[in-house]
Amino acid sequence: MTTLNKTQKLTKTARLEIKTTDFAKDLIKRAASLQGLDMTSFIIASAFEKAKAIIESHKKIEASERAFSRIQKILLEDETAAPSDALLRLMRGQHENRRDAKM
Repeated sequence: MTTLNKTQKLTKTARLEIKTTDFAKDLIKRAASLQGLDMTSFIIASAFEKAKAIIESHKKIEASERAFSRIQKILLEDETAAPSDALLRLMRGQHENRRDAKM
């Protein structure tokens, strides 16, 4: 059972109130009906999935920032970890395919 399904089976004690346009309400109502849901369930399910995606994306960014910081620290502290000339050229956009360069 997914977290959303578990959440929807719990007693609902928190309240959300939203105002929208008639057009948006009708569109949401139609989409909910096509999925066999009431508007509240449809809105909660949609918002829940979007919230999970945003949080997961944020976790990846945080992990990437931590990994970058770790690599940067290693490069700054370890003199043997200096980038090669080829890597420096690549980072400067001066890379070339050696096969093409010989032709």
